[in-house]
Amino acid sequence: MKRNTIYLVDEHPPARRANAEALRRLLDNPKIQVKELEPLPNVADYNPLIAEHSTAAFVLDQRMKQAGLVSYNGTDLAAHLRGIDSKMPIYILTGYADEKEDFEGSEYLVEYIIGKGEIRDQNSSKAKIVKARMLRHLDVFNDVLDDREQKFHDLLVKSIKEPLTDEEEKELGLLETERLVPQHAAELKDAKALEQAIAELKAKMQNENLNL
Repeated sequence: MKRNTIYLVDEHPPARRANAEALRRLLDNPKIQVKELEPLPNVADYNPLIAEHSTAAFVLDQRMKQAGLVSYNGTDLAAHLRGIDSKMPIYILTGYADEKEDFEGSEYLVEYIIGKGEIRDQNSSKAKIVKARMLRHLDVFNDVLDDREQKFHDLLVKSIKEPLTDEEEKELGLLETERLVPQHAAELKDAKALEQAIAELKAKMQNENLNL
């Protein structure tokens, strides 16, 4: 089953509804679900969503701190999500896309910074670019997941039948770690505990000359 759920996180209910509806119209794909989500109290509260097998992407409002409901902004949350799943598409949706100080040094965390005005007019050239990029990212993400699952399955089956080479053992270990990180994250409610657990996993993989 392909991952097909996009979570749109925005602290303002009217804007959240309007932007989610605009994104649904823009993508125009009945197989893709855009779910509205009020910002959760802590970034670690998103861990179960990352671990869900239907989650395909996150679209995050940037200035979530302004309402005083949470202590993080969109790029803060993007950094947390990226630390758990480095492949999942993440986007910032903002009305201040031209104000570079909001994003300076954080652009690498997301696939694309989308101006809210860019998704309102479905026929505009900018909207068409956003649509094409998002659909391509979702397809690539699902393809990567399919490839990793197939490779993990093949190596696991081979390990039952015959000894693996050193390289295959390392690859199997890496694939298993990538599978376990989201599930492990979902069990942790404390952000510091999660960061420590991920750091320990990365350190373990680095000791084996692997990159997580």
